[in-house]
Amino acid sequence: MGSETAGPKLRTWFLRNLLEAAERELTPGAVAQLPERVPAQVRAHLSLDRLRATAALDTIPLDEGEQAIVAFEQALGDGTGRTLERVACEMIVRQLLQAASAVRVGDLFGTVARLRAPLEHPFVDAPVLFELGRSATGFRLTIGVAVRPRATRLLGHVAVGAIHAAERFARETHAVPLRLELDSIADRARIDAHFRRASTLPPPAPEPSSPVSRRSSGASRLWPSLSDEVARILDSSRAERSPTSEEPPRPTPTRGASDASELAPKSVHPPKSVRPPPSDAPPPPVSPVRSSRPPSGR
Repeated sequence: MGSETAGPKLRTWFLRNLLEAAERELTPGAVAQLPERVPAQVRAHLSLDRLRATAALDTIPLDEGEQAIVAFEQALGDGTGRTLERVACEMIVRQLLQAASAVRVGDLFGTVARLRAPLEHPFVDAPVLFELGRSATGFRLTIGVAVRPRATRLLGHVAVGAIHAAERFARETHAVPLRLELDSIADRARIDAHFRRASTLPPPAPEPSSPVSRRSSGASRLWPSLSDEVARILDSSRAERSPTSEEPPRPTPTRGASDASELAPKSVHPPKSVRPPPSDAPPPPVSPVRSSRPPSGR
């Protein structure tokens, strides 16, 4: 069954693993009757007995491999690729069981990233595209075989089954069930995996700064600030120097000032001047002076 022809090729062990997974996932009778239900040109490629007799490095032309996989899907399924995804999931599960180091528990993205080799290795002389990136709801896998649209479409279904197999081990989609969307255009197959809730809420608005209270607090009344004290001193000095001030500021009395004011002599105002009477006026009568001495006894 080996082929030495030039051009892209497919390894025969991939078809063998696919049929063995179908035997475990479906029914052994369906796989045994498969050669009778497919076209004659691909019967040899879908015989499990003949595939088990091939060597590890045997290959077949990629065109024949594509025809064999399409016949496999049409004979065991409805031609939509669902059966191929189901069988591919079982096939990758067996490989992950044999390579436990490829599994990252709780990280589906990291586990799918380690499936690049199993998805690329079946193809020989056929460049395989494998691009994996995160998205808001999970990740996106872009995969395909260069200038091979049919091989790309089939590989997309195999990749969908591989992602489901990876989820069996990663166990990350408990909050939201895993949902896969496959879209194939030419030699590009895009798989969008959704298993996270995308945040639809707008970012929280910044908290407004609290307005500065104009009312002074108790602490500010008890302990005036330096700027307030300087302003008070400047205001008082301006009031003292102002020529329009009606009354100069009174000095603050000190201890003992009241006593000193009582002891200080009071100012004596000079008597008012008395005008002399006119010259033609009679002189005022003179009141007799009474002697304080007692009269004599004569």
